[in-house]
Amino acid sequence: MKYRMILVLALLMILFLIISTSTHAADSTIFQIPRVQGIIIDGSGDDWAEYGFRVEFLTDPNGRVLPADDFDVKFRLGWNQQGLLVLVAVLDNVPVEHENLSRLWQRDCLEIFVAEKVGSANRYQVVISSGADPKCKIVRSRLYDWRPENQRHPKLITQSASRIFGGGYVVEVLLPWENLGIKPNPGMELAFQFVANDYDGNAGDANGPLRVAWFPGLGPTNPNNMYGVKLSDKSSEAVLFRVDREISLNRCVISVRGSSDLIGEPVAVRSAEEIIARGKLVLKEGRAGVQLPLAVLEDSDEWPQVEVAVGSRTAATFEALPALDKILERYIQAVGGRAALEKLKTRVCTGKWIYSFNRKNPSEEGTALEAYAKIPDKWLVILHPSEGRHREGFDGNDGWRLSSDRIERVEGHGRARLGWILNPQGALHMQDYFPRMVLKKKEIQAGRSVFVVEPKDVDRTRYTLYFDNETGMLVKIGNNWELEEYCEVDGIKFPFRIVISRRGGIGAFTFDKVKHNVPVDDAGFAMPDAGDVFADAFQGIEDPKVLPMLMMKELTYAHGEMNIPCRDGHFLYDFIVQNNYKRGLEIGTFNGYSTLWLGLAFRKTGGQVVTIEIDSVSGQEARRNFRKAGLEDVIDSRINDAFEEIPKIAGKFDFVFIDALKPDYIKFLRLLKDRVLPGGAIIAHNVTNYARDMREFLDAIKNDPGLETTFNEISSEGMSISIKRK
Repeated sequence: MKYRMILVLALLMILFLIISTSTHAADSTIFQIPRVQGIIIDGSGDDWAEYGFRVEFLTDPNGRVLPADDFDVKFRLGWNQQGLLVLVAVLDNVPVEHENLSRLWQRDCLEIFVAEKVGSANRYQVVISSGADPKCKIVRSRLYDWRPENQRHPKLITQSASRIFGGGYVVEVLLPWENLGIKPNPGMELAFQFVANDYDGNAGDANGPLRVAWFPGLGPTNPNNMYGVKLSDKSSEAVLFRVDREISLNRCVISVRGSSDLIGEPVAVRSAEEIIARGKLVLKEGRAGVQLPLAVLEDSDEWPQVEVAVGSRTAATFEALPALDKILERYIQAVGGRAALEKLKTRVCTGKWIYSFNRKNPSEEGTALEAYAKIPDKWLVILHPSEGRHREGFDGNDGWRLSSDRIERVEGHGRARLGWILNPQGALHMQDYFPRMVLKKKEIQAGRSVFVVEPKDVDRTRYTLYFDNETGMLVKIGNNWELEEYCEVDGIKFPFRIVISRRGGIGAFTFDKVKHNVPVDDAGFAMPDAGDVFADAFQGIEDPKVLPMLMMKELTYAHGEMNIPCRDGHFLYDFIVQNNYKRGLEIGTFNGYSTLWLGLAFRKTGGQVVTIEIDSVSGQEARRNFRKAGLEDVIDSRINDAFEEIPKIAGKFDFVFIDALKPDYIKFLRLLKDRVLPGGAIIAHNVTNYARDMREFLDAIKNDPGLETTFNEISSEGMSISIKRK
């Protein structure tokens, strides 16, 4: 029964993960990489001279860059008989590298991927930090083996070196051929991907570093997010610039940005043998750039086909496309027209959520659902699985998600795709949900011609719109949401089937009834209260300071799975009290929610708990929470790498709770096993939902004769309880 519940929860979480992964297809261009001789991997780069295939302008997937003196990246590729050679030069005014080798990718670093060919599973990744950060000082690297487990031989190796200079660094890398089990020869094709990360620790980095790449595909798990490269005796022409055409409402602009080497180069835009705009590349934030607006349309609803030349070189050609406002208005009319849409105030739908691992023949069995929406932007979806509870919604201010384990705040629900589809007047407010829309191109998808419209400043893998050229209807949102089976209700066409493709399976909302303008109570859209939904989890907890914090939305809801579910917290509390443990250790404090449960328990037993958090921002937040709860005398909070801090703590423990980076669990077990008293416990969190990331740890605790291990699945995340035998 527990396994069935976990499977149901896993499938439903796939539904509720509105954020989709990047699935950009690789460009079909094959770049020639030249043979280079006499290269020594020492970080100087001097022996490269002018050799190598050069890429000197990189952006993030949305075309974003920082000023060149803040962050600028250039790299070269070459090859010899030993391996693929990479030379990288980075300007970075604020070097911030992660001290933990397992988390290099979270701060300033380089990520290099190489594969036998585009799409091949014979593929690996190396993440490199240069040592430019004074706290780190040496070049460090971490290899990630993406090869199938039965093909992970020989062991991956790489060679890298760096040179630090004022305001930046140089890194040289050798990626040996034996890693892929191949022998080089001219004409051989491989696959390559390069990413550089910049993290300055400011507010703009709250969601992680800026990631610029040779091309937009950044998803490291997708083997298609790579360029094809061919070993050669000569080099392809250098990649020096990027050309974009932006067709927004009533405006069309051609922009060229690139390496500072291009400053002064003329740029011309030609249509039907006539030059309709011209300019030259000038210095812009340390790079070359120019924007050329085209003349406003007067007697035509279409922007003409144009050819863009940089110097004497044709840089890009763009086909004729209609004006963006015409596409949006045509969609409104195709749906039913403005007058009909303006009459709608609410929408209520019933149907099923279906998930199948078989893409070709998906099962029609599913989970019953209800969906509610009310203008201007409120929405709610309720699923009725055989076990548990699942709701998700937006009340006009706050987005939230309720599962059997937790309530969490979801920041993106104000612009969720499902919320917009359900919105009775969504077609009239597209610019609110999809800001700063730009018509990019016309292309063929699934055998039909579609117009591709991208909102700016949002993730285009989630929010790009695809309008059918023949009917005007919206048929797709993002890379994986398809709108099908439009049916007319009250004069408005609504998609009765929404298909969501994901790696490993396919899901679908299928509606059987849609009603408009029925009464809907606003209270149903509001974020639930943990004290009401999980009342049993707080029974017996009477502390007047701590109890409100355990149920407080600001503490428990804001961070998703980073906090333990409240029922898991109560289990830990009871476990400590029942066993009368006196000295505890927690690895992974985060904001201190789990530690509040531990602190309450150890105060009751007369003991104390040491908690360790590697991130200073989270650690300081946790300390404020401990002071507010009045638990400073019970909780010893430390901000440091746990591998460095634990050896500084004298004595043994009778309780250890691990909730940190999952692959590190086995290292913590080895470090701490001999420091746990007989009868003491080592408890690890997330052993169910992250089991594949801690296989070595799980094997160790199951097979260690010195430990008696059981598993607790109060929540779908799971905990292992390993008691040290007396």
